[in-house]
Amino acid sequence: MPHLSVIIPAYNEEKRLPSTLESVHNFLSASEQTFEIIVVDDGSSDGTKEVVKAFAEGHCGVRLLSHSPNQGKGYSVREGMLKAEGDLLLLDDADGASPISELVRLKNAIENGADIAIGSRAKPGDETVVNALSHRKHIGNTFNVIVQSLLLKGIQDTQCGFKLFKRDAAKDLFSIGKLNRYAFDVEILYLARLKGYEIAEVPINWTSIEGSKINLVTDPMNMLFEIGKIYSAKKCGRYGKLSGPKKSLERG
Repeated sequence: MPHLSVIIPAYNEEKRLPSTLESVHNFLSASEQTFEIIVVDDGSSDGTKEVVKAFAEGHCGVRLLSHSPNQGKGYSVREGMLKAEGDLLLLDDADGASPISELVRLKNAIENGADIAIGSRAKPGDETVVNALSHRKHIGNTFNVIVQSLLLKGIQDTQCGFKLFKRDAAKDLFSIGKLNRYAFDVEILYLARLKGYEIAEVPINWTSIEGSKINLVTDPMNMLFEIGKIYSAKKCGRYGKLSGPKKSLERG
């Protein structure tokens, strides 16, 4: 069983994925820890699968999961998390916006008692720099204000694609998560709060990478719609009995 599993969801990422795979594999190989890298292809129509297969031929510990048609990032992350074998499970975006070296910050938070450590572009950090496009930063800040007021008080950035989970927490949460697309991060963190898992929000370095697939007109509305679905799912009991390893706390 590897110490670390890195789950990378990918949709039409043949251009941005190779450099991310190279940096992740090089960093983990140098750290001398056992690891696996799982790329989950979300019904790509370009050469994403071929890029991963070619990389895997020359690099150990890389495997490809693939499904079709496109199901959404949340679906892909859930598939990767549930099939990962590591003691720690890292969600890492295909664009490499969060340098893999930031894993050290998240692991420190886990070692200090957190069950989940989430990278944050919004929480101030003396030793971190965030380079984000101004319009995306504005939309992200607005969305996070809404999420904090309705569901996750105190968490300033739910959407950063760099999150580290203890194995048991990941298997538990992703086995009951329902959302396949825009707000799956919010759902998982909301479930974690309900079940009493300890969440640490950690400032990290982050740089916007050219090629984003975010639609700045429709995606924010879709995300807000899915926040409503989280409320509905909880009210209707579709998450099942929310027992956890600790006292269940409904906060925020």
